[in-house]
Amino acid sequence: MLLTSCGYRPVYGQPVSERLSVQFGHVLIPEPLAAQAAASGVRSELAAAGLLAGGATFPRLVLDVLRVDELSRGIHVQDGQPRASGTSIALTVRGRIFQAENQEARLDTGDLRRSVQVTGDTDARADSAAYDAALRSAAERAGRAVARIAMGIPEPNDDPP
Repeated sequence: MLLTSCGYRPVYGQPVSERLSVQFGHVLIPEPLAAQAAASGVRSELAAAGLLAGGATFPRLVLDVLRVDELSRGIHVQDGQPRASGTSIALTVRGRIFQAENQEARLDTGDLRRSVQVTGDTDARADSAAYDAALRSAAERAGRAVARIAMGIPEPNDDPP
């Protein structure tokens, strides 16, 4: 019996079918907890699919943590002073899969940006805690997006600000 294919090909190339270890590449931000949250997002998504390998073996997904962006979501006046009514906090990451040392990347996700909205607060300590929580959330979402692309699941490259 002759079988024919429908012609479908994954947008992101060959999806990962072997287990991947996860390693940091370039970390260009000063917030180590955000970088750890991004790696945690990658690992949890791969583990849920049964594709996470331990250690630093090959094939390896190398995670680059590139940039944190903050964008004002509006201004309001309180007690005669202008205050931010909210902030968008976004993290940009990139994932690359390597089959062996000193080889070209088999897959490159390109830059992926994930953002979280935070409402303003007059208490600086509350703002700091909200900022940290939002950054960790954006980082974990970005890491999960990298892992989904590595598995061949379509994922948008950019969240709207």
